[in-house]
Amino acid sequence: MTTIAAYVRISQDSTGERWGVETQRRKISELSSARDWRIVEWYEDNDVSATKPRGPRSDWVRMLRDAEAGRFEMVVAVDVDRLLRSTRDMNTLIDSGVNVATVDGEIDLSTADGEMRASFLAMLARFETRRKSERQLRSNERRRAEGMPASAWTAFGWTKDGEIIPEQAAAVRKAFDAFLGEPSLSIRRIREDLNDTGHRTARGSTFSIDAVRYLLANPLYAGFIKKYSTGELFPVQGDRFAPIVSEQTWRASVAKLDDNVRRAAKQGNAPKYLLSSVGLCGKCGATLVSGSNSRGVGTYKCGEHFHLSRQREPLDEMVREAVLTRLSAVDVHDLVVPQEGEVIDREAMLSERKALVERIEELTPLLADIRQPVKTITTGLGLAQARITEIDAELLDRSVSPSADLLADIDDPIGSSERRDAVELRWEALDMDRRRLLVDELVTVTVEPIRPGHVRFDPDLIRIEPRRD
Repeated sequence: MTTIAAYVRISQDSTGERWGVETQRRKISELSSARDWRIVEWYEDNDVSATKPRGPRSDWVRMLRDAEAGRFEMVVAVDVDRLLRSTRDMNTLIDSGVNVATVDGEIDLSTADGEMRASFLAMLARFETRRKSERQLRSNERRRAEGMPASAWTAFGWTKDGEIIPEQAAAVRKAFDAFLGEPSLSIRRIREDLNDTGHRTARGSTFSIDAVRYLLANPLYAGFIKKYSTGELFPVQGDRFAPIVSEQTWRASVAKLDDNVRRAAKQGNAPKYLLSSVGLCGKCGATLVSGSNSRGVGTYKCGEHFHLSRQREPLDEMVREAVLTRLSAVDVHDLVVPQEGEVIDREAMLSERKALVERIEELTPLLADIRQPVKTITTGLGLAQARITEIDAELLDRSVSPSADLLADIDDPIGSSERRDAVELRWEALDMDRRRLLVDELVTVTVEPIRPGHVRFDPDLIRIEPRRD
């Protein structure tokens, strides 16, 4: 009895037509029964396009390893184009020493005639793949020229006909606002929020971190179609696929994504401690960064000039106590409810923020030029960064206040121990991103440098002041 490996592959089966995986399995099983072949193993690669490589984790590679180990004598597929996509694939199978069989017949790769037939079929499969790719490129070019998205998949937020889905559009706007806020939510947190509220991608899967990055960088949400090979932008035309966010918002998001990549390459992950980029140095006003001392104890340090270093754990505990007390205070509702007549030009601010970020990027390389006036450049950088900080603070959406969210449905009397207990329980259930948002909204934390002779943690050098409108 001949031992065989059964290989099935499908790149897309949205219609269920032609060689769906189940159809391939049925055809191979029927052929094996008729020829008295024994199937040793099934190898299945789903959603692998003929134009994409079959990577080291694919069943194609696993099958080749098993062939070298002598687990079977023949590979069976329903059609050559399901198995061989190029002459390179064919040569790989020849080197493995196995033969090939399809529903149409066997190919003996050990003979010259069999190798010639396989070569012709592989070339034909390659030709069909190239022709399909060229047709797709022409179709995409035509759709871009007509102002229509080129992708076959409809982006999250619209129907296939280009009509806005209100609840999805609202989720898109919320994701952009959360990412561009200050302090912003991490992409991981935005992904969890999308999934927790029941949203799914256009393909029906849960949001991954990469899917959220793609959403935040997708120009279609701002009314543009991108040709990724050149970076060109084409405006959407007609009433379909109306923009969900402004161009300024989208460009600010792209700039921040690019900046995150540069920062990650330089200094690692995003802030994961309570006061990182939230607390302030009492000497220069710079934000705090996390670190550790020579004994490995976690600390916060001045992020600009190393004016101070303070133990992280007792400082976090002081801030936690202040925030919980603030959340139980009488004036919390007044703090988080939007003031009447309070209107900001959000788009203008985002546009200004983008221009400032670009200016900082232009000025920073000049510091390496010894002919340039260093003091003038650093002063300009400082002013630009200070204005960005001001804009980020003004862009905070008070209607979606983290404090208001936390206090929702807490009916215990203000100032009571029951209210304090309820607030504390909700605080403990929050992730670090949400806690940082609460700290930034409710209090200003300023850490003063130590005084001469001080060696222990001194609470008197910590200023925690309530924020007020």
